[in-house]
Amino acid sequence: MSSPPDRPGAADDGAPVCGRALLLPGHAEALDVTLLNQVLAFGAAAFAIPLLIHLLNRSRFRTLPWGAMHLLESVLRVNTKRIRVEQWILLLVRCAIPILLAFCLARPVLTGWRALPGDAPTATVILLDNSYSMDAAGEGRDHFQEAVEQACEILGARAAGSEVSVVTTGGLPTPLLDSPVFDPRTMVRRLRALRGGKGAAATVDSFEYALAVLAGMTNARRDLIWISDFQRADWESLPASRLDEMGRRLESQPIRPVVTFVQVGREVENNLSIDSLEFPRGALGTGQVFPLRATLRNRGPRAYEAPRVLFRVDGVQHAVAEVAIAPNATAQALFAHTFKDAGSHVVEVEVEVDDQLATDNRHAAAVTVLEQIPVLLVDGAPSSEPMESETDFLAVALTPFTFGRTTLADLIQTQTVPVGGLDRVAVAAKSVVVLANVARMSDDQLTLVGEYVRGGGGLLVFAGNKTDIAWYNQSLSADNGGLLPMSILGLGGQAADNNSSTRVLARHFEHPALELFNDRANGNLGDAEIRTWYRLGRAPTADAPAPSADAGDEGGRDAVVLARLETGDPLIVERRLGDGLVVQVAISCDADWSNLPMRPAYLPLMQQLVTTMASRVTPPSNVRTGEPLVAIFRAVGDCGPLVLTTPDGTQHTVRPASRGLRSVVEYGATQQPGVYTLFGPDARPRHFVAEAPRNESDLRRLDARALESLAARWDADLVHASAEYLALDSQRRHGREIWRILFAATLGLLFLELVLQQRFSRVRV
Repeated sequence: MSSPPDRPGAADDGAPVCGRALLLPGHAEALDVTLLNQVLAFGAAAFAIPLLIHLLNRSRFRTLPWGAMHLLESVLRVNTKRIRVEQWILLLVRCAIPILLAFCLARPVLTGWRALPGDAPTATVILLDNSYSMDAAGEGRDHFQEAVEQACEILGARAAGSEVSVVTTGGLPTPLLDSPVFDPRTMVRRLRALRGGKGAAATVDSFEYALAVLAGMTNARRDLIWISDFQRADWESLPASRLDEMGRRLESQPIRPVVTFVQVGREVENNLSIDSLEFPRGALGTGQVFPLRATLRNRGPRAYEAPRVLFRVDGVQHAVAEVAIAPNATAQALFAHTFKDAGSHVVEVEVEVDDQLATDNRHAAAVTVLEQIPVLLVDGAPSSEPMESETDFLAVALTPFTFGRTTLADLIQTQTVPVGGLDRVAVAAKSVVVLANVARMSDDQLTLVGEYVRGGGGLLVFAGNKTDIAWYNQSLSADNGGLLPMSILGLGGQAADNNSSTRVLARHFEHPALELFNDRANGNLGDAEIRTWYRLGRAPTADAPAPSADAGDEGGRDAVVLARLETGDPLIVERRLGDGLVVQVAISCDADWSNLPMRPAYLPLMQQLVTTMASRVTPPSNVRTGEPLVAIFRAVGDCGPLVLTTPDGTQHTVRPASRGLRSVVEYGATQQPGVYTLFGPDARPRHFVAEAPRNESDLRRLDARALESLAARWDADLVHASAEYLALDSQRRHGREIWRILFAATLGLLFLELVLQQRFSRVRV
């Protein structure tokens, strides 16, 4: 591991320097070597001892005249030169030994040409990965336990007065404490009680959150420590441009933090997971068959012959399947169940297998079984004659068993009122309100319907001969801030003229309410003859004339066309408004404008529209970790505090907020996968399930080269244990001590001096 590079803001301007820097002659700046024990450096003066000995030894020689000396002059000249060189070499080695020894005792430190903070307090943020991939088994403990120990050791070594904050990254960034603390021991105690198994790591959001926390800290020296297994799935999904943007955000900080990656754990090969549960998302009633498909994925080289796959409903096992899974392959298990009781239920699939990550061996889902869907039919043209009222065909289609006087129960329960009966009492607790050929509404009714839709209700609007087009465009059109997706541009076709009729455009339907008709066995919408319809679109203005039917932009920006006529005119359009949904139909729901009510497709079409609207205006019971849970209670007034139980058994008190005609509960701390249970005002449980994306089940880690490249991109250091980090941090604080190197050099010189002494003292012929 290389020494840390110089970073802007890495040292406090007023931080003390350990020891005194050496100065070069003619230079005002400090050399990059500092001595911790400066006094002992004066021991280098001991180099004079071998020098004095050398000088004293030279003075002992005497010159004696000898007659034959001239015969040896050439030999003496060569030997004298050789001896002088040898003596100089020995003298230099002997002088260097006390100098190096003195510097060893003085403890020289490499400072990197910068001031060192020493034991100055720091501002430290630790990003701790607690996603469920960290639950993978390691050597004697899982990766998350190892990460917690590493974090505790790092926090325990923080200097007095340091600010510390730990932010977990699973699901969404969550601080361990609401604000940074100056007592690392408090954070260590909280860390040891922490549990893993959270949702997928929120890499980008956690990074941004950490920078925001660091910006609010007071100490000038700042550290960002990222402890994780560094999965490929978390990092390779980020484009290079995003990583570069994160690097620029790092550089733009007023005081740039020192970034360190701490990779924990080891590579895990074998893992079998349940990746998904597939089941119908529409309205489900009691007595209806509930099919479920579980997809299992083997992410390793090991084959599983026939592991048992268990299917449970509300904790009770109902079925078992055995599925063989080849290496790096997928398999499916099919189950079916019929719910006898209405309410909220939990289905769970678990595979019994011994692998190194048990967290993803089960997958749960919340299923809401409806007893009835309450629907309000507002009849704009009531009649006492059979099948003459505007809503008669619609009521029969929605409640066929009731009108057929059979023992079977309808999922939909209708209540029909005239326009004057549209009030708060009638709308309360209704899932869908249907306006059938309603000419116009009063201002109070318009306000009521707007509150109902924005609060999470469904509004289905059918056209008719009594429709006041001018009022609709003025008060209900989206062009004027109203509820409807599109304005009424005019009348198409003639009710008495069969030559001007059209049909529903046959195509592949994508919308959940209409995809049933992709199978012609369920009915063919194209068989219906449409004689009269309203042309829907955006109202023309002086600056923007009405677009053509083929323009594809005839509605508002949030209008979605579900079905069209062969003329190109929209037949069914929808629009999201607040928490609710509005669906607009260009024809009437009776037989005045078309023969659709006489066709077999009419009943499933009306049933699908209403049940799909009812299910879509209800907030989902199955969310991803990190997404909020939302529950709507169709009761007016304050419900009082409610109790929510999280997957770990902890109970929280939540308070509903009034929103229009309903009460809404929101809970956002869904980092932990599992079942959340909310007990409503009627004390009946309502289940929610938060599941993490299964990319966390891919336990492959970034290889050494990719991780080093990532660290280099952010000018970060990379270590694999807390001991490595503490050594690196000590080097950053106090510099890199080199006395061991100098001591080794001293021993080498001592050995060299002995070798040279023996070599030079040999008798030479």
